[in-house]
Amino acid sequence: MIMASMEMMAEAYTLAEKSGVDRLKVAEFFGATLFNAPIFQNYGKLIASKQYEPVGFKSKLGLKDARLAFKLSQQTETPMPVVNTVHNRLLSAVAKGWGETDWVEGVGRGVCEDAGV
Repeated sequence: MIMASMEMMAEAYTLAEKSGVDRLKVAEFFGATLFNAPIFQNYGKLIASKQYEPVGFKSKLGLKDARLAFKLSQQTETPMPVVNTVHNRLLSAVAKGWGETDWVEGVGRGVCEDAGV
């Protein structure tokens, strides 16, 4: 659920940026209202500000976790499209050489690049 939340935040903040709205203001708004929880306040701020250092949890470790969830979903025939999305996002990050970077970068930077930001 953390990975899904990170993907969602990265997409929302990138959409805001492409629409001319300040990413940090969007993160602050949602972190103080609808998503008033530590994950949205902490990861949200990092993703919105594109702050990728210091490395806390590496993208390659996030990929390992996403791979395990994806594998279990396949074994149990449980459709999990968000796990598939995040697995592919982190797989792409590792393939680009970002395996040692924080997973905030793997997700956040990946979404920005896909959107041409």
